[in-house]
Formats: sequence, structure tokens, C-alpha cells
Amino acid sequence: MRRRRVMLLEDSLKILEKLEEGVSNTDVGRLPGVNEAAVRSVKKNEKAIKDSVENILTASFLTYPMLRTLSLQLHSVVTGSYVSGTYSIVFANCPNEQIARDIARAVLDKKLAASVNILPKASSLYFWNGEIEEATEILLLIKTKTSKVHTLSSYIRLMHPFEIPEIFSLPMDRGDAHYLKWLEEGMKEE
Repeated sequence: MRRRRVMLLEDSLKILEKLEEGVSNTDVGRLPGVNEAAVRSVKKNEKAIKDSVENILTASFLTYPMLRTLSLQLHSVVTGSYVSGTYSIVFANCPNEQIARDIARAVLDKKLAASVNILPKASSLYFWNGEIEEATEILLLIKTKTSKVHTLSSYIRLMHPFEIPEIFSLPMDRGDAHYLKWLEEGMKEE
């Protein structure tokens, strides 16, 4: 009698991930612990596997609210959908265009961001030492992963000439899937 190997859900998801990356059935079948029959089985049962993951995530989310973030991220990987808050836009004002360009290039070189817009001549009014001040500043819109915001902010503070630079971020709620994929690829370490 022949014994059937029970494939773990995790293994099935790894096979699906490789196939979605464009790796051929044959090459996926050559991976350690995988064979072509397993690849065919996973492809045949792809919908059922994804439905199972979704059911597990839903149950986890309802039973353990603290797992919400993890569940959403896993759901994002499985379904290819976007999880709100994965990426952020960081806003930073600079005193002039040269400093703005220097900061923009530095954060891109360090892979702390995938894109920076430099918006000229932002009129700023603010309190400083109890007085209302006015200045013309350059605004940076920096697109990054939310997980990099803290490091990015610290790096900008090191380079910035202001005593208290204006740096804050907002999570991206929605975005074009192709653009978000491009953002992700732009921040990959080489």
C-alpha cells in the first residue's frame, strides 16, 4: 500500500508563491522537498488552498484581535491585495532646494525610500520662540515603507540644518497595485 504525503499549508503557499513569481512548474518541482506531482496538485487545488488560508485568517482575526495586522499581511501575500498602511508618505520641509535635493538623493541612495517629490516654494507660517514666523520652504514628499519611517526620519534629522525639522508621515490608504509593486522593488537591498 502506498502512503500519501500530506502537504503542509505552508508548503503549498510556498509553491504558489514561486509559481506567481513566474518560476516554471519544472523548476518549482526541483526545489527541496517538492516534486512535480506536488506542483500539479497545488495548481489544481489553488482556489481551495487560498480559501483555506482566508478562512484561517478570518477565524484568527475574530478569535485573536491582536493578530489583525499579521492576518492582514498574510492575506495580502496570499491574495495579492494591498494592506492599508504598508506604505507611507513622509513630509519634510527644507530651507532651500539644494538641501532638499541632497536629502532626497541621500535617502534614495540608502534605499530608505523609492521616490521623492520636491515641491518648490511652500509658504510656511509657524510659531517659533513665541513669535509668528514666515518662511518660504521646499517640501519633500517621500514615498517609503511604513516599516522604514522611523529610520528615515532619524536619517533626515541627521542631515537637516533646522534645530527641529518638520518631519511627519501619513499611511497610504490605497494605491495602484503596479505603483505599489514598483515602490517595493525600489527599496530592495541589492
